[in-house]
Amino acid sequence: MADFNPFKVIIAGGGVAGLTVANALEKANIDFIMLEGREVAPQLGASICIQGHTIKILEQLCVWEKLREATVPILDRQHYDENGNLFATSTVFKQVLDKTKRPIVFMERRVCLEALFNNIGDKSKIRTHTRVVSFSEDDSGVTVTTDRGESVRGSILIAADGVHSTVRQLIADTISAKGHERYSNLTSGFTSGYRVVFGTSSNSLGKDGTKPALPHGVGYNTYYRNVSGIATAGVNDIVFWFLFVKEDTASKAPDCPRYTDTDAAATIEEYGGLLACPNYTFRDLWETRIKAGMVPMEEGVLQGPWNNGGRVVLVGDAVHKTTVNAGFGGNLAVEGVGNIVNELVPLLQRTQTPAPEDIVAVFDRYEEKQRPRADLTVKLSNHTTRYESMDTLFLRILRWLSPWIPEWYGVKLILSYLEPAPFLRFLPDPDIHKAR
Repeated sequence: MADFNPFKVIIAGGGVAGLTVANALEKANIDFIMLEGREVAPQLGASICIQGHTIKILEQLCVWEKLREATVPILDRQHYDENGNLFATSTVFKQVLDKTKRPIVFMERRVCLEALFNNIGDKSKIRTHTRVVSFSEDDSGVTVTTDRGESVRGSILIAADGVHSTVRQLIADTISAKGHERYSNLTSGFTSGYRVVFGTSSNSLGKDGTKPALPHGVGYNTYYRNVSGIATAGVNDIVFWFLFVKEDTASKAPDCPRYTDTDAAATIEEYGGLLACPNYTFRDLWETRIKAGMVPMEEGVLQGPWNNGGRVVLVGDAVHKTTVNAGFGGNLAVEGVGNIVNELVPLLQRTQTPAPEDIVAVFDRYEEKQRPRADLTVKLSNHTTRYESMDTLFLRILRWLSPWIPEWYGVKLILSYLEPAPFLRFLPDPDIHKAR
């Protein structure tokens, strides 16, 4: 009798989405192997905004308590106009915390990745410096070939390998001769009209020792014509900051620009004199940087199916990408993980050898749930980016009117966005536990 091979998931990519998939599968007792092309948590200078609905999933995965000490809740926000004048303050985030019992926080992206990685019980299932170069399918599974020449066998392939997804390109390559529209959707699904210089800097007293450190718990937004910024102080004397700049010409994938450190320095040279937060310009933050970089802000939702009609499915930034301003991107990726694992677990509770059509049905139901959230989130992020950079006359007028919008309305909007978000339905609901 042939050996029984239990269901196994191959995960391509070890970012927030990929590591969350790995944690969720381990909690569900589903076998997996994760392939990541670099080290797990590189220091790139990037930060991540974590919102309440994502914290709920991290609670279920037993990760949040390990992350809590690495975060500072944002309770207040201050908004400054192009002349450096404070025109509005807000306690909306604090009110959301009071109602949900979960904060909105910033943290170093590498810290988030380290916590997700450290939470994995069996580290042998995480292979770093291993990239997918091809895959093939048959009636019983999928075989991935890596850049090390290895063959990795599994039941399905979940591609969480980011906005420049190799797996998405491999899917496109298999159908390029059959359908131009499908190929175009897979390879040209994102556009970019803005770039962002991002960084983490020392929350020092300035190079001359005269500038006060930024207080914890405050988010600073600055508004200029076609430029905007965000800064906030975190733990370990770190400031997270972003400088958003409208491009002269919008671009479309796969031709969105790739920026170098020289490009980032040139952007700071042009815009560094702008105020980032009280007492600090963007140049001040750049000069005290621990790590920084610049990337285009791709945005969009992949049109057409998010799976290949077989055993391969795309998640996270491989299928939907938001601009940075609203802080939705990583949270949306975790939502997608929740939706796909919620569909996969019941199927594998029924059988460890599901039929190919049942696997495709899981992929389709995941997309059916995730696509509306992705469409909404990308639209909200798009609006936020253009509002903060006062992109049109209407948005400049709206910015001028914004101090008169009551805070209860902002709280209502955020809660209405958070409440429909998925959580892991095969694990206990922490909200029910808290209510007891």
